Amino acid sequence: MTYAVTNRYADLSLVRDGDGYVIGSRGSRTFVAVPEIGGTVVEWLQDGCTVEECAERAAQLMGEPVDVAGFVDGLTAAGLLSAAASVPDGPAVWTRRVGRVLFGRTGLIVQGVLAAAGGVALIARPELRPHYTDVIVGHVALLSMVAVAALATASGLIHECAHVLAAAARGVPSRVSISRRMITIVYQTDLTRLWSVPRRQRIAPLAAGPLSDAATLGLLLAAEPAIPPGVALSLVRALVLIKISGIAFQFEVFMRTDFYALFVVVTGCRNLWGAKGAVARRAIRRATADDLSLLASVRPREIRWAWFYLFLYVPGVAWTAWYFFTFALPATIRLARMSVDAIGSHGVASVLGLAAVAALAITATTTAFILRGVARTAARLVRDIRPAAAR
Repeated sequence: MTYAVTNRYADLSLVRDGDGYVIGSRGSRTFVAVPEIGGTVVEWLQDGCTVEECAERAAQLMGEPVDVAGFVDGLTAAGLLSAAASVPDGPAVWTRRVGRVLFGRTGLIVQGVLAAAGGVALIARPELRPHYTDVIVGHVALLSMVAVAALATASGLIHECAHVLAAAARGVPSRVSISRRMITIVYQTDLTRLWSVPRRQRIAPLAAGPLSDAATLGLLLAAEPAIPPGVALSLVRALVLIKISGIAFQFEVFMRTDFYALFVVVTGCRNLWGAKGAVARRAIRRATADDLSLLASVRPREIRWAWFYLFLYVPGVAWTAWYFFTFALPATIRLARMSVDAIGSHGVASVLGLAAVAALAITATTTAFILRGVARTAARLVRDIRPAAAR
């Protein structure tokens, strides 16, 4: 992509996407999809043509009048031409260099081999597969919780750094934040600006997190047989469970995970999440005017993918429930019992008793936070589905 450097359209990014273009700006996180004539007009504007000249050219090309002035007003209203928009710096030089090493062709091949080796090891050696007790790395519940929390935090940050580095290798800036997905507290990287690069270049940054998890898992499983029993082995086993859980979580595409983003890129959809919601509400006769407008504006192909994506929701919820009852709930109960036993054995005023009280408080707080989020999600779904007559 090339840009003019002497007019107000210089900072617009223009990327071919399907039968149209996606337009963005260095000063905004907003991107808009336009038909081919819209992309052509932006190219003319970047080459120095006036709005009037573009209107004349567009009318000749399309065989009918084209409202180029209205089109430019729309770009301005979207914030893409705002002079007040802050222009973010690009990725630092060192992040681009490291990203090219780790997520260039050679780095991707090496990580792919490690990931495949880890998968083979889990299939061939059942004793390497995780169990919920792997999160209990000691006899004191609080120490286990702190150790696992530290490992999970480090693992999550490394996962997000992989996204940042892979995006930086392609000249795209990003940022990391914290959020929640149903029963899981997660880190997430804002990769919105990937819309400013061609679709194929978005794949590696979106897959970088799960790929780095899988490669790290391969290394851990290869090293595990050589580690003698003890604290080090317990921590490795805990990290194996954390990595496998993280990878499994990515398959829950109904929660807009990394694989959801890859799904969007592969299918060529531009607003899959919005189309999914609109399709669902129309099916139960709760569609709003905005829903109907959205469905009228997207391609039929995207509506078919929205239906397919919608049908992933029920099995996705079932999968999440299975994980919760297989790993999360048993581990939580085990830690709570350890804490109660410690209080009973050593007294609440002892060091171990106080540690047990702290462990119970942390368990209760985090569980309440997650359940509150799940309840809010469930209430919203019930409110959206409930017939109007019942309200």
